[in-house]
Amino acid sequence: MLARRAVGQHHRGMFRHDLLSLRLFVAMCEAKSLSRAAEQLNLAVSAASRRVKLLEREAGADLVLRKPHGVEPTSAGLTMLRYGRIVLRLADQFAANMAEHRSGVRGRVRVFGSSSALVQRLASDLARFTKAHPDIKLDLEERPTVETIEAIQRGQADIGVIVRGAATQGLLTYPYTEDRLAVAVPADHPLASRHCVTLETLFNEDLVSLDAGTAIHRLITERARDAGRYLKLRVQVRSFEVMCQMIRHGLGVGILPEDALRPLADALGLRLVRLDEPWANRALEICISAEDPLDAPAARLMAELLGVSDARREDTRSAGFEDLEI
Repeated sequence: MLARRAVGQHHRGMFRHDLLSLRLFVAMCEAKSLSRAAEQLNLAVSAASRRVKLLEREAGADLVLRKPHGVEPTSAGLTMLRYGRIVLRLADQFAANMAEHRSGVRGRVRVFGSSSALVQRLASDLARFTKAHPDIKLDLEERPTVETIEAIQRGQADIGVIVRGAATQGLLTYPYTEDRLAVAVPADHPLASRHCVTLETLFNEDLVSLDAGTAIHRLITERARDAGRYLKLRVQVRSFEVMCQMIRHGLGVGILPEDALRPLADALGLRLVRLDEPWANRALEICISAEDPLDAPAARLMAELLGVSDARREDTRSAGFEDLEI
């Protein structure tokens, strides 16, 4: 009995960390700097240092290695980082959800999606969901695939829509939709009359591209590198809409999802030419954490995005979805 009581007292001591100290520790690990983390949280560096030392004393282990270039979490620190993120996410969700109950909102779902996903089905699917469930609030952020995956892994997003092909360690992925890449050119461009072109055709063309972190940019640069060539990237932009405007004004040609952007291309007088490459057909996937189960609002959205049928309900239960009536 005494041993059991001692163990219980030890575990209670381990969980006395206040949320500010946990938030400081997570920020320090992500920034790899105590001073930058302290600045983010409006703390004096000396006060922040005392908080970290208190965390280490309560944990009974060193949590970070102090190095000339910054700090790095130890094995114990990585454990605290992982669970600290979970605790902070739950605390933030708790505070937000309790506040929203007072205004009639019953839940919140954080969705991250790539540009390709948003111009495909995702925007219309989310619009339909919000009309059917006005009491569930959606927080939508447009992020490249890699950032979306990182957000899910860190617990900063509940559901992500990504382009298949990136590393998805610690995530569950489900097929969502497909897109095909095409080449957008001005109507008077020499390629406008072509039925299809290959990537090799574009090596001598000025290209308008999305930013370097996007899946499309990464895909075409990798394929060019595989061929031992380089793309002539003249302009890089943040959205397909700006990309089409740049192409319209003759700054280059661009590669984009064909079906989703055909209305915009037609409105701007652009021509979409088929990209005749095996990798031009891309699959989009929905991803969620393999470790943290979805709450009821997120599970409902996930089920509706996937169009869950009776035959697939067992699969969704195993992924942490609830048995929802949809």
